[in-house]
Amino acid sequence: MSIAIMKGVIRGKTIELEQDPELPDGQRVNVQVEPDEPPKYLERFDVDPSIALGKLLVKGTRLRVEDLVELVEQGRSDEELRRRHPELTAEDVDAVRKYAKVPEGLRKSFGGWAEDAEELDEYLEWNRQQRELNRPGIEP
Repeated sequence: MSIAIMKGVIRGKTIELEQDPELPDGQRVNVQVEPDEPPKYLERFDVDPSIALGKLLVKGTRLRVEDLVELVEQGRSDEELRRRHPELTAEDVDAVRKYAKVPEGLRKSFGGWAEDAEELDEYLEWNRQQRELNRPGIEP
């Protein structure tokens, strides 16, 4: 059994591959679908430790994305969200709705690295220094 990684485009329930998989029509296959690039809606979010450590915020606001997701899950309409938070744009609300479709466990992990950013930076610097110390010198 061979495994091939191919790229394509999803069109409803159909995936158009960029190349021929060289399998007979009707052949059953297992497919693992991963986006080729991060979803565009994530560009509407930011992490700002001075506002909420390790939490996603709607860019340009002090609004936590998870708080807005809770409102979406309660069935609030776009108009209600924008009425409660006039700083939100229609694109922000759309991004929150798309983000709300991500499984909760995965959502909770976004931005989690920010809580340990300073410690992580120190470790990475220490690691870089250790690699330099242990790198063999070039003899003339």
